[in-house]
Order: sequence, then C-alpha cells, then structure tokens
Amino acid sequence: MDVIIHADDFGITLEQSKDILACSSACGGAGALNSTSALATSPAFAECAAFARPFVDAGCIHMGLHLNLVEGPALSAAKDAPLLVGEDGRFRCGFAQMLLLSGGRERDALTRQVRQEARAQIRAFLDAFPGLEGRLRVDSHQHFHLIPAVFAGLLAAVQDEGCALEYLRIPAEPLGPYLRTSEVRKRVTPVNLVKNALLNALWKQCAPRYPETLPTPARFYGLALSGRMQHATDEAFLERVFADAERDGRDVELLFHPGGVPSTDACLAPHLKGFCAFYLSPNRAAEAEAIRRISLGV
Repeated sequence: MDVIIHADDFGITLEQSKDILACSSACGGAGALNSTSALATSPAFAECAAFARPFVDAGCIHMGLHLNLVEGPALSAAKDAPLLVGEDGRFRCGFAQMLLLSGGRERDALTRQVRQEARAQIRAFLDAFPGLEGRLRVDSHQHFHLIPAVFAGLLAAVQDEGCALEYLRIPAEPLGPYLRTSEVRKRVTPVNLVKNALLNALWKQCAPRYPETLPTPARFYGLALSGRMQHATDEAFLERVFADAERDGRDVELLFHPGGVPSTDACLAPHLKGFCAFYLSPNRAAEAEAIRRISLGV
C-alpha cells in the first residue's frame, strides 16, 4: 500500500510554493509530503516550476497538474471558451453553475471547451516539466473534474496530448474513519458532509469513463476536514484509514493545503473572498505543521 501525502495549490507565489516543499524531507525540508500539484494558470507558475524542477527530476516528489477551471486567469481566450472564460480573461463559473451546464443542453459545448483549456494547461505543465509526459498525474482545483462534462473533457485532452496518465485523483471520500473516530468526527462540518455526498454521487456517473489502464483509485481523504486537515493526524483516525485501505487492497491519498499567501493581493482572484479567506487562513500553517509530525505507521 502506498500512502500519498499531497499538497494542492503549488505555484500561486514563489514563497508559498517554497513553503509547500518545505514540508518534504526529501526536498530539503522536514515532513512526510511526497506529492504536490501545480496551477499552470498562475502568473507565477514558470518561476515556481523552475524552483521545483530539480526536486521533481531527482524523483524527490511527485508533481502533478492541478487543473484549474474556476479561479483567476484562463489560458484560453473568451471567444474560444465562452462558457468557461469571461471577457476579462478570467474563469467565470463556480461549481454549481458548471454542474448545471454539465447537465443541460450546453453539455457538449462545455466538454469541448474544457478539452481545449485542459490541453492548454497540460501543454504549459509539460513545457515546465518535460520529463513527465509519460507519467502525468492530474487532480483539479475544487475537484471540478468530477463534474461529468469536465471529466470527459479532461480525459479527451490527455489523449489529445499523447500523455500516459499515471494517476488521477478520485475524491470520492469514505466517511467511515471520520465517523468512527470521536476526536475527528466533531471537527467535520455539515457543509463538508454535503460536498462529500455530492462528489460521491458524481463519481458514480464518471466511474464508467475511468481509464482501464489506471490502477484502482486510491482511497481519498481531505474533504470532510478540508481546511483543517491538521486534525487528520489523530493516530486512531490514521489507523482506521490504513486498515481500511489494506483490507481493500487500495493506496491512500491524504490531501493537505499548506502554504498560504501573505495578502489578498497575492491571490489569483482577489475579488473572490471565499478563495482568499482559504489562502489566508492560519490553518494553512497548522496543516504544514501536521505534515511535519504525521506518522505513517503502515
């Protein structure tokens, strides 16, 4: 059983990206982090990728594409992807709006436009990390890729670019270990339970398209405690996570969000207050500290 200790959102700023890799002992820091994924749409992506490249090339850490369809500047022009991109060149849809588009009469158009934007992001990512064409790892910002039209567009884009997909996050999270661990259960919020139920339902729609060349999806944890994953270092919780995964013959992915930004101005979309609050949260530092002390007793 492999255990993936993952950090999303690499590439927003150089300092934030350095803070993420500082959670990895293999990258000269301190901690169990062994995987991260980068926002190829970020204005700072090239600079952050250059910093990470020696560690990625040396095999110190997995680097994946953090597909972004929701925050900040897009790589496609508005005229080419009007369902995704506004006239200001920024993404225009939240999760609920894109889910409605996916289930409506514009589903096919949405899939085509996602396919185009995903291709552009894959190309930008591989330009920065040219050694990863044959082992592409993908997840997405806010888990948008479990929206069925997005899932279809992403897989088509991977095929278009001739990439060999090595890992695709499936954020269909089991609740059992949370519910069976009292100290963790009380940290789970109702809104995250709703998100959990929604993503599990969406995965059932997407599952028939999951590539047969990929292994069984890893058991994913990081949604029910999203933004407060420092509580996932509870020993009883981790014991249950690992025991369930071993029973099912599955790998495990634990998703953290270390690496905050110093101010609203450093965010990808300063006008999106919810995103900014998430990046500025003191829980980012708490999650980084949790990665440093996490015990992988497997």
